[in-house]
Amino acid sequence: MLGKKYFPISVETPAFTCRECGTVALDADTICKVLGIGKKGDWCGIKGAMPPKSCHTKMNNDRWRCRNCGQTSVNRELLCEPAKMDLSR
Repeated sequence: MLGKKYFPISVETPAFTCRECGTVALDADTICKVLGIGKKGDWCGIKGAMPPKSCHTKMNNDRWRCRNCGQTSVNRELLCEPAKMDLSR
């Protein structure tokens, strides 16, 4: 995605939530334990999210965090103000 302009997606876009770490993704196959499906508008912009964690199964440790509300996602397009997370620690 480097060099491409960032475009947020619709609040109606389906998003899958991981039971283990609380992150969300556009594709259920990119998270280890699907808790449920909702829409981007159901969680982005809502504060009080789970603290960000790395993936227990190491399935996907590439994460983004919203500068506005703190929500985490595998896909930066699901966040209104994405910032790359450093989970190397």
